[in-house]
Amino acid sequence: MRPAEDALAMSREPVISGLAQNTAAALDAARRENERLRQRAELLEGQVRGLLALQALTTTVSADLALAPLPRRIAAAALRMTGAQGSALYLLDATRQTLIAYALETAQSAADSGIFLITNGQHDEAPTASESLPRVPIESGLAGWVASNGSFALVGDVTRDPRFAPELFDTDAQVLGIAPVALLAVPLVKGDEVTGVLEVGYGPNTPGPDATSLDLVQTLASAAAAAMANVGLYRQLRDTRDGYVATQEGERRRLARELHDGPAQQVGQLALALEYAEQLARHDPRQVPGELRRLREQTAGIAGDLRRLRLALRPLILDVEPGGLVPALERYLERFNGAPEPRMQLSAEYPDRLPSEVEAAVFVVAQEAVANVLQHAHAGNCWVEVSETPERLVMTVRDDGAGFDAKQVQQEYETRGGLGLVNMLERAANVGGKLTVASQPGRGTVTSLDVPRATP
Repeated sequence: MRPAEDALAMSREPVISGLAQNTAAALDAARRENERLRQRAELLEGQVRGLLALQALTTTVSADLALAPLPRRIAAAALRMTGAQGSALYLLDATRQTLIAYALETAQSAADSGIFLITNGQHDEAPTASESLPRVPIESGLAGWVASNGSFALVGDVTRDPRFAPELFDTDAQVLGIAPVALLAVPLVKGDEVTGVLEVGYGPNTPGPDATSLDLVQTLASAAAAAMANVGLYRQLRDTRDGYVATQEGERRRLARELHDGPAQQVGQLALALEYAEQLARHDPRQVPGELRRLREQTAGIAGDLRRLRLALRPLILDVEPGGLVPALERYLERFNGAPEPRMQLSAEYPDRLPSEVEAAVFVVAQEAVANVLQHAHAGNCWVEVSETPERLVMTVRDDGAGFDAKQVQQEYETRGGLGLVNMLERAANVGGKLTVASQPGRGTVTSLDVPRATP
């Protein structure tokens, strides 16, 4: 029996060995599948967090319009969605020849800062000066290629993609701060115009980009383009508001000076003159009629100055009389008819009225230009002309006076500031117009305001 038992045992050994090998292979395969599933779960978890960040980004951007934190939130959300190791949000500069990296994030920096979480506008970050940010010429790197072509680029292997030379990606590696084995970049598009690029880079131990990553990043890029456009509009609105405030403050200071130097002092002198007339009535009644005539003339002068200041505050005639702008100019120029020179002449072809804010701006520019003629030109004639076409309204004030060196005066305004020219420029800009001042010594001055009929 022993030989038989030995033979049976020997026949079982290959079976047992085969079972052990199969079991080990199955366990190894199970471990690999488990690791794959774990990595996939981590990626999906990151994508969910990224989608939550995207949702928060799109729902709260109206409450957080500061430029500084928004790009970082977008770049960090891209990391969360894709499981990449580095990301960058580029915006095209004004020349559209350079990409500025407004945000650079790594998986570690985003995790440490929690910047991907929206905080309803409460943040402590200071805006970053664009001069200190990384800049990439539009002809460099994958991001530059995407900005130039306006289409996405998915590179699964930077060493084997037949579309690009491997050295092209050196720029992306330098900006991202990693040595990417794969890259995904999509354009930010507002309307028909590329405004920037959102890029993510993958290291050797990451799954790499796929169709799902592309869809997520494209969705994020679309939201990012709208968000950044909103920030830009907000900043323009803020700058316009600041310009209005500065103009109004300048007007207040000018009117305060004019009131102090003109009517305020004149009223004080009038009070003293009335007191003197009262004394004359008691001691020398024969001189009272002459003194009263002088007081009447002085009072009329004060009333004229007050009317001029009222017009400077708001030309009310624009709102209450038919024709608006032209009657207002006629009324304004009439007050100078008694002066020997300059002789005021108005020529107007203005059948169709523009909105009241446009007419007010044109009137104020004309006022300022005429005031310059009266104060500085020593002119014999001043012509005010208003004409319009279906597209534009043009108002011109010209004189035959002394003129000036326009370049030198412009430089002086830039260094010391000049409220008259600044006021005219602000008024023109506020209605989408173009102001031109041309002059030469001895050849007079021409001030022209060109306003589009379809104002912005």
